[in-house]
Amino acid sequence: MSALKELITMSGHQSEPVKLLFLFAKAEYEASEKGQNKGHMTPVMCVDKHPNELTNFTELCGEADNINPEWEFIFATSMLADVPKDALDDGLKRMAHDIENGENTAMYVVLDRQENVIEMMRS
Repeated sequence: MSALKELITMSGHQSEPVKLLFLFAKAEYEASEKGQNKGHMTPVMCVDKHPNELTNFTELCGEADNINPEWEFIFATSMLADVPKDALDDGLKRMAHDIENGENTAMYVVLDRQENVIEMMRS
C-alpha cells in the first residue's frame, strides 16, 4: 500500500472525521564557516483536504506542481474536520513554523516526490 493511501485509510478509522494537512517544502543549503553545508526546509505552500478528495499520490503532486513546482517534500498530518477555518489556518501556520525551525518534525509524515517516507533528523 502506498504511503498516501495508508494515510487516507488511517484517517477513515478515526473516531471523528479528519482533514489531512499537507505542507510542501524544499530543502535549502548554505555553507557554514567551516565549509560544511547546512540545510533547512523552506515551506513552499500548504493545503488541507478531506481524505475523500484524494485519489492518489500522483494526482496530489500534479495539483501541487500546477500551483508551484518548487517543492521537494510533503509534510502531512491530520486535524479534526469540524474545527473552524481559523483553527485549520493556525494548524497550517504551526506546521510551517515547525518545518522552518526544524521543530516537532517527528509528528509529521514526510514524503519525497517518489512517495518514499523520509525520517527527519535534527542536527
